[in-house]
Amino acid sequence: MKKLLTALVLGLATFAPAQAQEAPDFATMPMEEIAAEAEGLHPAALYVLAGRLLVEGQGQEAANWMYAGQLRYRFMIAALGEAAGNERVLFSALTEQVGRPVNEYIAGDPDEWIAAMQWALEWDAKTPNAVTSKTEHADLLQEVRQGLESLIVQVDTSRDEIREQRTANGLENR
Repeated sequence: MKKLLTALVLGLATFAPAQAQEAPDFATMPMEEIAAEAEGLHPAALYVLAGRLLVEGQGQEAANWMYAGQLRYRFMIAALGEAAGNERVLFSALTEQVGRPVNEYIAGDPDEWIAAMQWALEWDAKTPNAVTSKTEHADLLQEVRQGLESLIVQVDTSRDEIREQRTANGLENR
């Protein structure tokens, strides 16, 4: 996973606008630094952090950061509109390579899953976003946040079905 994350992040410079080309190298940036500087980093950095945390066995923390990254990334893409084409490609790759394994882990406990999504919403609400203006795109931000809030409700009301489906797919329920 580490090699793939490195390749995806290095690809960010190719896909993203000029400001991302000057971005720090997320592949070598210490996890603590990514977390401390998250408000000013491209959302891909939060996926890198989540992937590293999952590899280290810190599944809850990985899910927290993955959902924060997902929220920020969806917001950024919405704000960019048609200009987000290449960002959509990177987001899709990160969602598959990092998001899928994080979700496979966190969905094993619906309470932890809900907690991760709530953590991301709370972190985003209290943390400035230096990448995408929360004031200029307030309506888009609310739409993206509502999507995550709806997922929380869906998980909460589908606990039994989630556990049954995971069992049928050979996945652990915690």
